[in-house]
Amino acid sequence: MRIISNCPLCETHALHVIEEAGDSSMQCLFCGFASSNKFIGGKEVNKEYNKLTNEMKKWSKEKNERIWIPAMLTLPEGLLYPYNDKDKMKWAYAKMVGIPKAEMEDYPKSDGGFYEQKYDVDNQEVYDTFHECVNRLNEEAKERRADEQKITLPKLKKVT
Repeated sequence: MRIISNCPLCETHALHVIEEAGDSSMQCLFCGFASSNKFIGGKEVNKEYNKLTNEMKKWSKEKNERIWIPAMLTLPEGLLYPYNDKDKMKWAYAKMVGIPKAEMEDYPKSDGGFYEQKYDVDNQEVYDTFHECVNRLNEEAKERRADEQKITLPKLKKVT
C-alpha cells in the first residue's frame, strides 16, 4: 500500500509511505528525511542508529517515536545525498557521467569487467534544501526527455 501524508518533520504533504508485508518505509520528498521500521524507538535504544556514521547520527532527528535520517537517492541520472558544508548539512547532486576508456581500469567490477559510468562527486552541485536539489534533478530529466523527443525532418528541395 502506498500513501502520501504530511511529514512529521517539515509538515509538508510530501511524505511517501510504503507498506509491504508488515514493513513500512517513509520518505519525505520535501525535506529529504526518511525512516523505516528498523528506526522505531529513540536513539539511545535503537541498534540501527548505532550503525550510522557520526555525520548521519548528528543529522538524524527524532519524531513520533522514530529516528529520521537524511536520505540518499541513487538514480540512473545521478546521486542525491546529504553533504557536509562547514559542519552544516546541505544537499548535493552528482550527475551520472561516462568514464573515459583510458580511466576504466581504475573502476573494476567484481565480475572482472569495468564500470562505464560513475557518479561525478568531484563536480557535484550543492543546494541548501532537499527540494531544491530534487527540483534540479526534475528539470534535468525534463530537458533529457525533450531532447529525446525531438524529431529531425529531412531537408526538402523546393520544386519549381
